[in-house]
Amino acid sequence: MMLVEVVIALAITGLTVGGIVAGYIYCTTAAVKAELVQAASARAMERIEETLSAKWDTSVWPTVDQLVATNFPDKVVSLDMPGSGSEGTSATIQTTISQISLTPPIKKIRVDCIWQFRGAEVITNTIETIRAPDQ
Repeated sequence: MMLVEVVIALAITGLTVGGIVAGYIYCTTAAVKAELVQAASARAMERIEETLSAKWDTSVWPTVDQLVATNFPDKVVSLDMPGSGSEGTSATIQTTISQISLTPPIKKIRVDCIWQFRGAEVITNTIETIRAPDQ
């Protein structure tokens, strides 16, 4: 009877330790993924700020319009993770600019930050905004 009790206690202990290790691995993976999502959102927001600073003035002749997609080509960036000591994950920033309205002139700006998590899951962080001239 004593041997059976010891084997059952070891099995319960093994399951408990296995559950703790699996939970730790899940939590660290979720923390790394959340950090990369935040870094990708920051990179997409950087591109939004670049597009918002482009000159678009319809009140002068000739009209100045630097808010065109050709001025914002695709860019490969690194999603750095501070303190990790690694080189980070590569991401591609894609900018799409489309005319919503001519009267009044309004354009939609969409920025996608596309990256892979651990080489398997493709994730896209997207930020959209609209803009009028001289804003």
